[in-house]
Amino acid sequence: MTAPTTSPEAQAFLAAVEQELIDLPADDRRELLDDLALHLVERDGDASSAPLGSPQEYARELRDAAGLPARAAVGRRRFRAAVDRLVAARAVAEVRGFMPLLRPAWWVLRGYLVVAVVALQDVNGTRDFPVPALWGSHVLGVGGVLAAATASVVLGRCRLPRSAAALVVAANLTLLVIAGNLMSDARWRLVRVEVRDVASSSPFTDSPLVSEHGPVTNVFPYDASGRPLDGVLLYDQDGRPLLVGTQKWWSDYCRRLVAFPTGADGLPVRHSFPQRYVLDPSGTTLSGVVPVSAGQCTTTATARPTVVLPGASK
Repeated sequence: MTAPTTSPEAQAFLAAVEQELIDLPADDRRELLDDLALHLVERDGDASSAPLGSPQEYARELRDAAGLPARAAVGRRRFRAAVDRLVAARAVAEVRGFMPLLRPAWWVLRGYLVVAVVALQDVNGTRDFPVPALWGSHVLGVGGVLAAATASVVLGRCRLPRSAAALVVAANLTLLVIAGNLMSDARWRLVRVEVRDVASSSPFTDSPLVSEHGPVTNVFPYDASGRPLDGVLLYDQDGRPLLVGTQKWWSDYCRRLVAFPTGADGLPVRHSFPQRYVLDPSGTTLSGVVPVSAGQCTTTATARPTVVLPGASK
């Protein structure tokens, strides 16, 4: 605003119009206000001039005459101003300049995650981290990682149309979410080791009973004739209730909880065997986030394992 005005009324009107144009770029706003200021100077010298009217209406007319968009909402203006300040910040500019240097590392990591996710979907008793084991073989896992990383680098170096690039970004985000969910229960799904005693360094410290093959998560009792028993209460040599861990992984990837029977005192009986597992009422997978799909969950979660009983091997 370079042209002067002569009356307080004209100055107040000019300030009100300027406020209505505050969302416009500075150059556009200055050009409109300079023309208005000159008009107001001429108007003050003409006693027969009509009333100024509404600043809001006058600002709308200026926009229409100049072909400029309507006034943005206050919230959007403030948000855009905040975004502009953030983008202009030195730290953000340095990060934006550094990010392209990380693309090759992400391309390699993406290839690794593709193979790792495939390997972790199938729990086969093989350690799948940090080296994935495809079909139980680390050699195949390493080969798969090399092939997937190479394909990922080639994809990253390609110039894709905007629609295809958007699909790649969505696939990247999906891959990160799936990988994060699988890693969240890594203790139970990535390692199968022999543990002969429960010490502070044991990976199964949250399981009360551990065998040489890992944590015990259920007990299936039989009588001497080989008949299966249900609702059996088990105690150790000191009369303490025998407690076991909770099964954390299921082949159908459905989350389950232990349904303990209730005693006469109304409390759950935690040392009754075999333990009965029921589907989590939340209806989610083991990740706790993704809902289960129709027909995904099996009904044989507490099926007795195949065992050779005394006298039953003939």
